[in-house]
Amino acid sequence: MIRYNPFNPQTPARPDFFVGREPEILEFEKNLSQTMHGSPMNMSISGNRGTGKTSILIKFENIAKNNNCLTLRISNYEGNLKNILELTNYISSNLKRELLSRRSVELKQKLEQEWTETLTPYIVWRESAPVKEQEDIVQDLLRDRLLKLWDEIKTEYCACVILFDEAESLERDNLVGALTFLREVFQRISTDSNYMVVLAGKLNFPDQMSESFSPLNRFFPCFRLKPFSKDEIRQYLVKKLDSVNVGIDEDAITYIAEKSEGHPYVLVAMSYLIFDSMNDDEDHISMDLIIRSRPKIKSRLAEDFFKPMYHPLTPKAKEIITLIAIKSPSQDFSFAQSLEYTHKSKNIMSPYIQELLRKGVIDKLERGKYQIFHSLFREFLIDNKNPR
Repeated sequence: MIRYNPFNPQTPARPDFFVGREPEILEFEKNLSQTMHGSPMNMSISGNRGTGKTSILIKFENIAKNNNCLTLRISNYEGNLKNILELTNYISSNLKRELLSRRSVELKQKLEQEWTETLTPYIVWRESAPVKEQEDIVQDLLRDRLLKLWDEIKTEYCACVILFDEAESLERDNLVGALTFLREVFQRISTDSNYMVVLAGKLNFPDQMSESFSPLNRFFPCFRLKPFSKDEIRQYLVKKLDSVNVGIDEDAITYIAEKSEGHPYVLVAMSYLIFDSMNDDEDHISMDLIIRSRPKIKSRLAEDFFKPMYHPLTPKAKEIITLIAIKSPSQDFSFAQSLEYTHKSKNIMSPYIQELLRKGVIDKLERGKYQIFHSLFREFLIDNKNPR
């Protein structure tokens, strides 16, 4: 029989194997307690691709359910919602489905018809009505639905927690303004209900310093996911390997910690590939095993993680990030150095730096200072010198 691999880079971490993120979990628990006692508080989690945003939402979901809260985790709405009205229907219909899933069969049948009828909005406005007037009407609709739902469940549940995964979609295209819309809705109902909202995604509003964005920063205070520490990595590896009676040497842990840089996806992918390289008669991860697995790690990370980040870049952005990777002596570089490496002017370079930030291939360290998001990605860029 093929040996079971305890690592899986394709799925989020299970709550029972979750490690780290103590500050974020503590903040969630504090906010949840406030919400359960009638003083709702919200938060947001920000991080680039593969940093564990979905995993921490699943952990939050588990904590909320254990505290007798109705909990809804939603995602996959990008491209499926045309406007704020459809977002309103999406939230309320999913909340009701979640509640129905917890009810008895008899009560489900009774409530399904009632709730189906309430999901058809009777909204009438003049074709020429100002956008603000239309938004106010939809806000009233969602507030009314949420308050009615809370009145129905408040004797059964301590709070209702709504977790938005991939929340960056709420800042794009037809849903621009959705975060402000949600803030205004949930702020207005906070004195009459116990709703808590958590956003998770590659969020832009925490970086905005203009006055127009400050209400979002106050209503959804942001926590940025940091790389795992070596101790957290050791705890994760030992916990996973203990479940299949496999040991690991300390120098192997050190290597994995250094090479993964604490990046959650890279850590799990490396661990999966190292374990996958074990012979049937091996029950220990050593440096010899890691050395054998290096070619596989390099190949699979390139195919599964780095190429999907690199290929959506515009041709000019590919050229720029590749030149920076080749010419910079390290992952870190300044805006001035990017101009030197690429022979571009400030006006030409600025939009491409913003694109690279948006796509998560570089991180902003401070004003005018940047970093290629991972050293293995830099190696990938150097190995693929001819951008296509």
